Amino acid sequence: MRRFGLASVTYALGFCIMAICSVIGLFPADRLSWIGLVFVLVNAALFTVFRLHLNLRFADPSLTKLQVLIGVLMVFCILILGDQVHFLAVPFYSSLFVFAMLRLSKREVLQLEFCVLCSYAAAVAVRNTLYAGTIDLRIELIYLMLVVLSSVWYAFAAGYISSLRTRLKESRRAVEQLAIRDALTGVWNRRHIDHLLAAEIERKSRLGGNFCICMVDLDHFKTINDQFGHTMGDVVLQKVAEFMQSQLRSTDQIGRFGGEEFLILLPGITLKDTVDCAQRLLSNIATLNLLAPHAHSVTISVGISECSASETPTALIDRADRALYVAKENGRNCLVVH
Repeated sequence: MRRFGLASVTYALGFCIMAICSVIGLFPADRLSWIGLVFVLVNAALFTVFRLHLNLRFADPSLTKLQVLIGVLMVFCILILGDQVHFLAVPFYSSLFVFAMLRLSKREVLQLEFCVLCSYAAAVAVRNTLYAGTIDLRIELIYLMLVVLSSVWYAFAAGYISSLRTRLKESRRAVEQLAIRDALTGVWNRRHIDHLLAAEIERKSRLGGNFCICMVDLDHFKTINDQFGHTMGDVVLQKVAEFMQSQLRSTDQIGRFGGEEFLILLPGITLKDTVDCAQRLLSNIATLNLLAPHAHSVTISVGISECSASETPTALIDRADRALYVAKENGRNCLVVH
């Protein structure tokens, strides 16, 4: 709606300029009323489309290209309705290009430039027919050159702005990923996995279904750091996280809960299937030679809990954590269900 509001203000300003031209005798007053009526009808139609949210069916909900093409058509009508308003072509087309640059890509602006040039050339031809003997073709050609040069400049400027928008979007996505990803392992960080856990529990409370979680802890991780160094410990964390993520479904989520602990969310899966999944992770990780060439295997312990009705995230995690504690007490490299 804000882009539509900007377009409406531009239409209003354009109409005010046309009214001034009419007052000083540069544009016929009877034709000004028709221009005003078209302005009102176009804005009413666009307002209805936005109000009914019909614009959401299109790739560009702001309908920038459509609004600009309507503007090009209206400038064409203004140029052929008045024989002394050719000087309005450059400022009117410039306002359309500025409006388009804020949203359209360089390719789309080039397409717009082609439409503008064709439209203005057609207007010049029609004006030469309607007002033969009263217009100076030399002046018309000068304004045509101005339209061409300004269109080319705006096309290059649009390309630059489009590249800035692309870089801005990429930077924004990078910042968003930094805010939700664990810097070392690349899985979700603690804050985001907590958010996903709360969302899954809320979804279960509304729709029902199964939901289980696994609390995973690397066994003897302090010994790995002490014996092989923290750099090797970081590599082990990265490889274990990468392997676990590769073994999960696309609907599952994994995040680093803290230190060497990971939290896995398994929506829409029974407790039995969760145990089978955790057992596969446990068995396969134990066979990975993560500390090569050292003959030292890396194992994990897993605590599993199934979400019950009306259970809070804190309570669910607490049960999985207690199960993990029992797995550690049972000698590690095993899983326990709570």
